[in-house]
Amino acid sequence: MSKIVIIVLLLAMIASLGVGLFHLLKTPDERDTGDKLVKSLTWRIGIWVVLFVFILLSMKMGWITPSSSVHPQKFNEEQQQRIDEEK
Repeated sequence: MSKIVIIVLLLAMIASLGVGLFHLLKTPDERDTGDKLVKSLTWRIGIWVVLFVFILLSMKMGWITPSSSVHPQKFNEEQQQRIDEEK
């Protein structure tokens, strides 16, 4: 479930960037003040904050766990086991 939420939030960020790119490349007219570009980039930042908080909360609640290669203590223990096996 948490992986689906993360994927949806990442896709929303990509969509927001696409909208921002569209408004950046669109030929401006007299009435265009650039509000749509700023609004789409603001949405992207907001989505990023929500994603970051969700990942931290998911790790705290145990819904997702980092792999052992990311955890320094486990990584060092695995490296030490490999060194011991080679001897």
